Amino acid sequence: MNILPDKLNQVLGEEIYIREDKTLVKDTLARLEVNVSDTFQEFYNQYAGPFWEEHVPFELLDLVDEENNIKAYTLICRKEYGFPKQYLVLSEMSANAVLVLDTLTDKVHIVNFEGGDELLLKGELEATWSTFYDFLKAYFNC
Repeated sequence: MNILPDKLNQVLGEEIYIREDKTLVKDTLARLEVNVSDTFQEFYNQYAGPFWEEHVPFELLDLVDEENNIKAYTLICRKEYGFPKQYLVLSEMSANAVLVLDTLTDKVHIVNFEGGDELLLKGELEATWSTFYDFLKAYFNC
């Protein structure tokens, strides 16, 4: 099985999406103290965001580039909402909700802050995508 969806390179083939410095990805994941799936690591090793696709109405943030990134939003949610280290916030807030990756299960959730965050913390929020791979396929429609 491929680590990334086959057609992803067709969608993200432009030079602006090519990751220049892969050590930033490794360093950031170490600073966040998370182990991620091979798919997640390979995606961010190959591609730099942010990304916007209409199929899933959230801006998918880059892990390290830009001021607003996964690292920054994850640290905010850890501090403000008590998110444990296993969660990475993948998007900016849109309609009072964010995309969250559970690094222990590789599931991606849409988490609203009108109770969804509490369900997530209790382990009761249903995943929207069962793997980060499935999320990429849906997000980039490939």
